[in-house]
Amino acid sequence: MNWLRLRKPPMKIIKSLILSLLLVNLCACAENLTEIELKVIDQDGQPVKNAEVSMSFMLSKGSNKFKGTTDEKGEAIALRVGLFGVIVRINKEGYYQSKIRTSSGNQNLTMELRKKKNPTAMYAKKVTLPFPKKKEAIGFDFERADWVSPYGKGNTAHIFFYLDGEYTDVFNYSDELRISFSKPEDGLIKLTKNSTASEYHFPYLAPQKVYQNAITLKSFRSDSEKLTNYDQFALGYVFRVNTKLNSEGEIISANYGKIAGELLGSAYVDTAKGNNEGFVQFTYYYNPTPNDRSLEFDWRQNLFRDLEHEEKVKAP
Repeated sequence: MNWLRLRKPPMKIIKSLILSLLLVNLCACAENLTEIELKVIDQDGQPVKNAEVSMSFMLSKGSNKFKGTTDEKGEAIALRVGLFGVIVRINKEGYYQSKIRTSSGNQNLTMELRKKKNPTAMYAKKVTLPFPKKKEAIGFDFERADWVSPYGKGNTAHIFFYLDGEYTDVFNYSDELRISFSKPEDGLIKLTKNSTASEYHFPYLAPQKVYQNAITLKSFRSDSEKLTNYDQFALGYVFRVNTKLNSEGEIISANYGKIAGELLGSAYVDTAKGNNEGFVQFTYYYNPTPNDRSLEFDWRQNLFRDLEHEEKVKAP
């Protein structure tokens, strides 16, 4: 029997093949290199130095990491292989964290890092409450997180809700939620989402201007159409309650707070949860100190105790 003897290729050919493979890999890596030029500024537009910068250059599995700090100009540059965008986080003591995810490719980014000015103890809670009775304006107490008597344990009607509508199924319903206040100087100011990457989006202080005393939110859907004035881009609302005036009509005392996102009112019924008329749902922060307009919430000082997990608020 004759055996075919394979000859070992010359070492020069082996080295050439290895070099070619390395060059192919290097070219592939070079094509996927992503450079991020980052500038970090504070809420006043001033550069923030010595901020901790963390970047994750996303791959099909895992990511390439970068960690560094900003220089005197608030700048940092990172170069890594990345395929599916970059997650950028910025932290510094005394500031709120900022975070974004970019698209793929080289980026010149300017990110805002907002100072913690006056984090404040507040009543803060995520609320989902069965509505006691449709077509009736019912007061809600921010400090008790409940309806006022006779529907709940609340003492002061800081805000009123009126719910009307019918719910058949997810494709057929009509909801109307009216929000109002007993004093003409009390009310809401609606805010639209801003472009900041900071975890703190609201103004530092509640505005000193005219507040809207009543708003109506409507949502309607049938087999043929869908209409709503609910604002999916709403940052939320700032509210003013307990307003007192002097003889000149000037505000001498008031309480302030905020509502994160849009308010929701629905005629959906769930008798198993004690919901026979519908429900309201919102997340609010109430500052109980008169004339303190701070809207920054310190979650470590929530004035509500023993909240359920789904009721807790951590966002500032």
